Amino acid sequence: MTGGTASALLASFRTEMARTPWFASCGAGLNAAVTETASSYVAALGLGDLPVAGAGDWRAAQALAQRPDWSREWWAAESNAEKILHLRGEARFGADDFLAALTDVIERASSIHDAALAALARAGVDDPGLAKSATGAASQACHQAALALLAEAGPAHAFAFKFRLFAAGRWPLGIVQSRCFVF
Repeated sequence: MTGGTASALLASFRTEMARTPWFASCGAGLNAAVTETASSYVAALGLGDLPVAGAGDWRAAQALAQRPDWSREWWAAESNAEKILHLRGEARFGADDFLAALTDVIERASSIHDAALAALARAGVDDPGLAKSATGAASQACHQAALALLAEAGPAHAFAFKFRLFAAGRWPLGIVQSRCFVF
């Protein structure tokens, strides 16, 4: 599935995915660059200026990701952004080429699972379910970033910022109680 026009446009992105240090910085304190990227992600979703907070370890990240009081507004903003990008990308490339390129990205993202397992093992955590959750979040971010690229949304799109957090070895956990949490 790499012969189409849309797929060719994603060639460098697929290379970036393969070189990303998935979850390598999880557990480290947040630095200014990560905080700024997370703030830009939230602002680009239209959610204003929210504080950015970290999660100390994998169990804290898991607890945050499973909290029932996550922001429905955040979820709706991401969902709406995906719909808009999907329409733009499909109009630009046609349904078949567009979907083939996105499918290829998701298939390649399946290798992220090994990185999640390795990061958990380095932290002394044996939890296949948590690795699956982290992999799912990273795979979704790859899909969303590919959507943004195919729709020519630009580097200031929320999904570009979200992918940059993963590319920095982080896991953006979402918005809970008016805070953006990044592990």
